[in-house]
Amino acid sequence: MNPAREYIGAGQYGVVFHCDYNARKAAIKKFKLRQDKTGQIEIIEQEIALLQRLQYRHIIQFYGVVRQDNEISLITDFAEGGSLNDAIQDSRVADWRVKERIAQEIANGLAYIHHEDIIHRDLKSDNVLLTGLMEVKLCDFGLAVVKKISGSHSTGVMRGTFRWLAPELLRAAKPSYTNKSDIYALGMVMWEMAAMCTIPFKTIDNNFVVAEAVHGGEREQLPDNTPPDYQRWVELCWKQDPANRPQAHEVTLINDASSRQHPANEVTSSVDVSPTLTLTTTTTATVNMPVPDTLPKTLSPVPSPSEESRAMGCIGDMYAAGHSAEQNDDEAGRWHKEASKQGKSGSLSSLDIPTQGGSPAPETDYGAVPLPPKTSRYGLAVLKSSLARAINNSFMKQSDAKVVVQRQAADRGDATAHNNLGLMYFNGQDVEQSDVEAVKWFTKAAIQGDPSGQFNLGVMYENGKGVEQSDVGAVKWYTKAASQGDPGAQFNLGLMYFDGRGVEQSDVEAVKWYTKAANQGSPGGQNNLGSMYENGRGVEQSDVEAARWYTKAASQGYSVGQNNLGRMYKNGQGVEQSDVEAAKWFIMAASQGDPSGQSNLGSMYKNGRGVEQSDVEAVKWFTRAANQGDSVGQNNLGRMYFDGRGVEQSDVEAVKWLTKAAIQGSPGGQNNLGSMYENGRGVEQSDVEAARWYTKAASQGYSVGQNNLGRMYKNGQGVEQSDVEAAKWFIMAASQGDPSGQSNLGSMYKNGRGVEQSDVEAVKWFTRAANQGDSVGQNNLGRMYFDGRGVEQSDVEAVKWLTKAAIQGSPSGQFNIGRMYENGRGVEQSDIEAVKWYTKAASQGDPSGQFNLGLMYENGRGVEQSDVEAVRWYIKAANQGSPGGQNNLGSMYENGRGVEQSDVEAVKWYTKAANQGSPSGRSNLGRMYFDGRGV
Repeated sequence: MNPAREYIGAGQYGVVFHCDYNARKAAIKKFKLRQDKTGQIEIIEQEIALLQRLQYRHIIQFYGVVRQDNEISLITDFAEGGSLNDAIQDSRVADWRVKERIAQEIANGLAYIHHEDIIHRDLKSDNVLLTGLMEVKLCDFGLAVVKKISGSHSTGVMRGTFRWLAPELLRAAKPSYTNKSDIYALGMVMWEMAAMCTIPFKTIDNNFVVAEAVHGGEREQLPDNTPPDYQRWVELCWKQDPANRPQAHEVTLINDASSRQHPANEVTSSVDVSPTLTLTTTTTATVNMPVPDTLPKTLSPVPSPSEESRAMGCIGDMYAAGHSAEQNDDEAGRWHKEASKQGKSGSLSSLDIPTQGGSPAPETDYGAVPLPPKTSRYGLAVLKSSLARAINNSFMKQSDAKVVVQRQAADRGDATAHNNLGLMYFNGQDVEQSDVEAVKWFTKAAIQGDPSGQFNLGVMYENGKGVEQSDVGAVKWYTKAASQGDPGAQFNLGLMYFDGRGVEQSDVEAVKWYTKAANQGSPGGQNNLGSMYENGRGVEQSDVEAARWYTKAASQGYSVGQNNLGRMYKNGQGVEQSDVEAAKWFIMAASQGDPSGQSNLGSMYKNGRGVEQSDVEAVKWFTRAANQGDSVGQNNLGRMYFDGRGVEQSDVEAVKWLTKAAIQGSPGGQNNLGSMYENGRGVEQSDVEAARWYTKAASQGYSVGQNNLGRMYKNGQGVEQSDVEAAKWFIMAASQGDPSGQSNLGSMYKNGRGVEQSDVEAVKWFTRAANQGDSVGQNNLGRMYFDGRGVEQSDVEAVKWLTKAAIQGSPSGQFNIGRMYENGRGVEQSDIEAVKWYTKAASQGDPSGQFNLGLMYENGRGVEQSDVEAVRWYIKAANQGSPGGQNNLGSMYENGRGVEQSDVEAVKWYTKAANQGSPSGRSNLGRMYFDGRGV
């Protein structure tokens, strides 16, 4: 860490500095401990615990903690945009669209923490940070609490900032905080943005008066210009009865201005035609283990043999001790005997239950299949649920009996009891919660060789709970548990090897441990092993093996495995291609809330693959994925808005979704947002902004963005003109197989721009583009054959490639093949065919096609002679700057053919043609001056 620190500000419990941390910008929240520091340390530890647990794009990222003497410092991500409070005061959120987006992102963050059973309790603009791109990061979890089973948290003390508190908290002797308390505060933050004021009830000094007013139903006033949808959401959040307020996730599901986000699409432009907006759909790729990018999805636990044995052993202990049951040695012996038959293991490691749902998969358009994520392992959340099941399955009904029985067994040296006591201390179940005590008991169990204790101790080391964080310590205990066959430990150990945490990175070792976990039925291990086979990491690449392991994971209901298996069926990887099977597995994954599965299912509905085609269904699933932050879903939803498929066409909505995806770093979204700026669709036209977003996409290796950036440099649009830079980016795009990049690079070689002139190289790249079906490449390759440049001259080959381009709708190809028919080059001469292709080109606005079609009408070739039609097409060509069209139109005016005779009009059009260097135009204009006609 760079010791040079810059003071940022102070909060309720600490001072905040800005520093450099591991080559990235970070913030240090520094706590000066008081002499009586018990309560203060509890608050700090709570914030650390929550930040370690929360991994979501709208929650500030936690890097670590530093303890020095009488100080504790939290290191988190640095939000360059400051707080929302600052942004309000600086008028950076004056635009209603910005207010709506920020409110939506705050709601998304609340939805995530509420799903994690956490209540913030201090939501206000001060505790909403903004990145440099104005993206929300919720912070300051010092007052946040984990909900109890009832769904609320009661305290004898009123927490949070007074004027943001919900009415039900203001008079309660023991305020009961719920999710709906946070929702009321969300309404207050939305009011802050709407009113551009950061102090509610600013004109009232007395807090008691404010409390009485709010409790009686009074609310702040919204400005008159507040959009109706925004006002509706604020009023819903402010409902007097908490039950009538929405849940945070409902805000993301309502289809109005308050619930929209900003996603993405693909756009290509070619150098030989005017840049046009063409959107393509993306699909999702491999997602292996769930990562905490999106709202978690908890799978239903299934008791394992080891859990049953633990329950049996505990029942035996109860009969032996006479707690909660009449003392009976025979019954005790019977239950202990049953336990020994089952195998006496007492850790959740035997319960292969992932606690996180699948993360958004990256777009496949730009290359490699993603590898297993570097987070999401069996961890603290698993320990918590383990304790609840252990106690329930043991029929322990009285708190004292639970603890006494475990302590008696522990005193006898029972390793299972040691582990159970550790779980009870960790969860604060019938004892005062203490991570330190939990570690103490896990250690006793682990030292005795209990695999559950070893696994749980490894989790504590990995997460720094009750012991100094140590990946090395985690690996040590995971290894011991894994070596005894604990599948959770085997899976976590595989992740540690894959990440290179606490041990030297090794794909081979990762595969070894994933295999062990998978063979024991771990769906996470099966899915990750499938990914290793698909990517050829640590094992020979095999789609067949990948599909086999994905099938095992999917068959257990594992949503990420279901999505991956669907993808294998869709692409015919390792299994026989089947859209029906693909759709089946995508439906299963999507129904469990997996965002990648939802996005892929949307694509199947959009294209009618494996399901009946339905744009409405496609939009439905894209929306669900997009609302979870899935960039591919956002991309495809933006596409639907752009095309007006399944939803009312809206460039503005398309831009919103593209922006969201682009801000998240999606190269497809960045490229497409650039295209929207270039074309002025849904946003004010700006070549500078277009070039900026193309640059971001190109810098990530996105070939379409590289091609578009090359085109901007070639034309000097939004950047300083540079053929060298243009060629550089075209080469990158072409080398990745982008057909537009290949065609454009061919043009650079043909004309010697930014590279050494070479017809041979030009033909090479035109051929590659043409073979991929690129109409511009096909047209250019046909021209090279026609001219005999870089290849042996051949009219037949020219016709072949020009025809391919023409059939695809290329106006240049249509014009050129028309010329071949008119002149009988490489094909039998036919004026009728010539007129047919000239008409197609002319109808698309091609000026050469319009001029030649005018000639055919004037001369009655391939079509009935018509001066009127000739004039019509000459006018179209002339207005586009065609010198031939201008000259011939002048002639028609001079001779009164198809138009009323006018020497003045004739001179006007001859002049235009002459100014462009047309010899005929100059000659005719000179004659008019000589004769004094029209001049």
